[in-house]
Amino acid sequence: MLDAQFFAKRSTPLTIAGPEGLRDWYVRSLETAFPGSSATRQRFELSLVELEAGRPWGQGGLTVTPQRVVHGPPGGAFFAYRIAIADRILAYTGDTEWTEALIEVGRDADLLIAEAYFRAKSVPYHLDLASLERNLDRIRPKRLILTHMSDEMLGQADTLPYETARDGLEVVID
Repeated sequence: MLDAQFFAKRSTPLTIAGPEGLRDWYVRSLETAFPGSSATRQRFELSLVELEAGRPWGQGGLTVTPQRVVHGPPGGAFFAYRIAIADRILAYTGDTEWTEALIEVGRDADLLIAEAYFRAKSVPYHLDLASLERNLDRIRPKRLILTHMSDEMLGQADTLPYETARDGLEVVID
């Protein structure tokens, strides 16, 4: 935000959408980065939109449907997102352990970007590839890219039957 304001000289409107509590987190993050910056008036219109689990929200031809996932205390502000634009669907898990909500998020998506922290080791709040694979026939994504992988997973990335995220990766959905 500071870069957009002072260096890039952004002038076009910006919308940031996220879970409940977004407005408070936004202020806290600005104040942590640069005390007093949350009171600075932007040179561009800024909208902070707090999304609700299961309720679609749309803007400019884009529809986002968040679903609650498990990355901390139950009921916390942790979402996976199903994003629709035109006739394409992008699904993103973020950090979460396995939850049935991931089926609805990723069902028949053109692209599912999913965490795969470990291959088979289950750790709290993180998705392992084995759990994801056990449910792929229910999710049926057309394309899968794994992300947020531990050193163990990164060491096997070349042998996995799935695409993996990497710095600089450009993704095109046909």
